[in-house]
Amino acid sequence: MSKKSKTARKAKTHTQRPGESQELPAADSMTIFWMLCGVTTLLAEVANLAVLSYVWASGEPSMRLESIAMLLLMVAMVTGTISILLIPIVLQQSRTAPPKAIVRGMLIIGLLPWLAFFVQLGR
Repeated sequence: MSKKSKTARKAKTHTQRPGESQELPAADSMTIFWMLCGVTTLLAEVANLAVLSYVWASGEPSMRLESIAMLLLMVAMVTGTISILLIPIVLQQSRTAPPKAIVRGMLIIGLLPWLAFFVQLGR
């Protein structure tokens, strides 16, 4: 068995594996938080749509279900706003920008609760 010298071990620990990102931990954390906000927004929007569809299909107005739908819409509005505000921060901090389709999708997902709010407000 041969022993490696200390310089050979140190050189090996500093090499980067293929496919490994060179992002800073803060940039990675910010990107993960941004994506979680977007997914939470999308789930709250879908749940809001499901509750409102159930209320519409049942034919009977239910204040409890409408309150749950409004609460889900408010959650989607807050998380959607956070995800929209994080877009420039994520684009600035990350060394490799996320794909444009992802950025556009997150922008649309973040704006949908506000559109739904104004549509419900106009009813």
